[in-house]
Amino acid sequence: MNDVRYLIIKEKNKKEVMYFEYDKLNGFNMTSKNKNIKLKDAINVNKMVIINPSFIEKLINKKINSKIKKLVDLIGTIYESDDDDPAGSLMQALNEVEKFKREMINKYLNYMTKEQINLLEKKIGILETEVMTHAYKLNEQSSYYQESYEENRKSR
Repeated sequence: MNDVRYLIIKEKNKKEVMYFEYDKLNGFNMTSKNKNIKLKDAINVNKMVIINPSFIEKLINKKINSKIKKLVDLIGTIYESDDDDPAGSLMQALNEVEKFKREMINKYLNYMTKEQINLLEKKIGILETEVMTHAYKLNEQSSYYQESYEENRKSR
């Protein structure tokens, strides 16, 4: 009973059943986030294989855009916060950007077009340069304050 698998196809006015060997089809695998949901009188879905390329493209774009938005929010909160160690927070943000970059390459590279890959690389490059320039500014400010402090200390 555990080996029962279904394929749902929505087509207008067709009354026929289609069988696919979906193990041999290349598609985007999705699993549910909440695996413990058991509904009465419902079909429990553990895994979906999406085959339609346009739907895969839209789904991947949605996931990438939401993760980029989270990264931008993280970087924005780091800019606005007054931490004792802003350089450490910026390095954490840079690590998150690099982690996001590697994750997107490993997960979605097979399903993305060259345009999408180029656009994603540009977005990641912008995030990296933004974090690095802010880190350089903080480093310059701290060195300037340290030099002025040493000059004031020597003059006394």
